[in-house]
This record gives sequence, C-alpha cells and structure tokens, in this order.
Amino acid sequence: MGKLISCFRILRDLIILAYGLVWFRLTGKTPSVAYQSMVRLFCQTGGISNDVMSRLVSFGSSEYKFGSVSGVLGKCNPDKIQNITSQLRRDGYVLMENVIPQDVCDRLLKYALEQHCRPRRMTNGPALTSSKSVAYPRGAPETVRYDFSRQDIISHPDVQDLLADESFLAVAQDYLHATPVADVIAMWWHTSFGKVPDEDAAQYFHFDMDRIKWLKFFIMLTDVELENGPHVFIPATQRTGGIPESLRKRGYVRLYDDDVAKEISSEHWVEFIAKRGSLIIEDSRGLHKGRHVKNGDRLMLQLQFSNSLFGGYYEPAALPDVLTPKLRDAINRYTKTYKSFMRS
Repeated sequence: MGKLISCFRILRDLIILAYGLVWFRLTGKTPSVAYQSMVRLFCQTGGISNDVMSRLVSFGSSEYKFGSVSGVLGKCNPDKIQNITSQLRRDGYVLMENVIPQDVCDRLLKYALEQHCRPRRMTNGPALTSSKSVAYPRGAPETVRYDFSRQDIISHPDVQDLLADESFLAVAQDYLHATPVADVIAMWWHTSFGKVPDEDAAQYFHFDMDRIKWLKFFIMLTDVELENGPHVFIPATQRTGGIPESLRKRGYVRLYDDDVAKEISSEHWVEFIAKRGSLIIEDSRGLHKGRHVKNGDRLMLQLQFSNSLFGGYYEPAALPDVLTPKLRDAINRYTKTYKSFMRS
C-alpha cells in the first residue's frame, strides 16, 4: 500500500509539473504548485526528475560558441573549461584561490560598509528593533545576517563586470549544457551575533532547489578562517542519488549536523578556508551550509547562472541605465544570458 501511495504522489506531481512547464513556456511565470511539485519530485527521485527536465532544456537550447576566453578564471581554452566542469560533476565544487583582484575586493567591501542592507530575522533570536535597511553596523550587529537588495547589487560596476565575465559564462554553459541565464545575485554579511547556528541564515545543512539546474559562483570578499563561519559542502551529494534517501524523505528542510553525520561521515565534509578574493564554484544541489560565525564576520557575493528561470520566485531586479562597457558588450553578444534583468 505504501508503494502504491508513493507512486500515486509521484504521478500527481508529474502531472502538476507538466502543467507548470507548459504555463511557464506560455507566460514566463512558474505556478507555485508546479514549483512545489518540482521540489517534491527531487526528494522522491533523488534528482532524476531534474535530470530529465535539464535534458529537455538542453535539447531546445542554442549554445554560444566560446572557444578560448579570458576572464577571472584566467585564460580558458576548451580543455581547461572541461577540466573545471569535470571536477564539478565529480565533486560538486571547485575552489579557486586569489582570483578576484584585490582592488575589486576593496571596492566591494567599502560598498558593503556604506550601502544600506536589510537585517534578517533570526529563527529563535530576539526580535529586531527594526527591519528597515541600515548601513551595516560592523562591530555591533543586531542579528546574524544582513542582506543587500538585488537592485542595489546589480548597479555596482564591479558586479556588472563579474556578470559579464566570459570565463564564468563558458564554465556555466559547459556545466549546464545550455545557454547560461544570469539569475540570482546576492550579497550578505554573516555576523557573530548569535551563539548557535541559525536556520534563516542558512547555517544548517540543506540543498537548494530554486531552478531546474544551476551553478553558483561564491566570491569571498573577506578572509575566511575557521572562526569566521566558512562555507561547508559535502562532495558528490550534488549527483543524482547523492543525498541519502533518509535525508531527502524529510523534504526541503534544514538538517542538523548529527543527522547528516549518521549518513555521511564528517570526515568527508569540506570547509572552505581561504583569503578574500577566492572563489567557490558550486552546484548547490548538494548539501551545504555556512558555519556559525564565532568571531568577526564574513562578506560573500553570489552570482548564479541557470539553464532556465522555471522555479522559485525572486524579487525582480532590472539593469540600470548606466552599464559598464564590459557588460554592455556582453549583453550585445550574449543577449539571452541577461534576459532576466532586461527592462520590460
């Protein structure tokens, strides 16, 4: 009876997902029920459902012809790009140290100390005195995490240049097997305000499931030591079936270290301790988290490229009127990549 019920639920979600994909194709919007079905199907199939959808996306995608490109990742010929994506497919991540120029880190750090950001409510912490955006109160934080708005971030010249980086685009396309679509941009501070990990600050293990397939570029803008709450990833859990069924059966939830350690020894977990300017390229379908910050703080910038915008809802952001020459040129050459930020 249990297997019959499970099969019925999978069939139901497949029907809802099919409806949602058709609706997305017609309107460009994902019905909430279809997105939830995609998440449930991932938990039920271990990723097979996403793999099938990704193949369908790739089938209808016209990829760019990059050849050899240069960018943040250095000079990248097709062999170097394939070496990077081969490691991504095997392990789920690639760490590249000291690739972001220090002057870029300086400017983004200065921006993050001056530009207003929004304090994020803690799961079990004290109530915020205000949820209004404020300049980051470094040294006297009132919560565990502060987030910058997507619209503000995309207006920064250095972020625009990173969005236009051809080495990022080439790696993303080779990994996705589809035209890369610039998607979720985020920047945030993690602080030492809390004494224990916080769920809303993503400090417990979880997997992402915002799109069908995607690749994230995490840029460290401050030095990260063990006490600063390094990013943690469990290699190979991004693979189909890589997350044990016992954990997937819990659904789209945060997972405690002890529960994860029962299935995957902590000896296999990877903590990214590196200097500012380092870059983590990651398929965050795998289990990951940010460790609790014990001292100081940590500033991270995230760029994401997806094979489709089908999935969860994000606050809209549009490219500003003033663009850097590098991004303007990239938009002319790779128009499809930036469609999510184009003004309607």
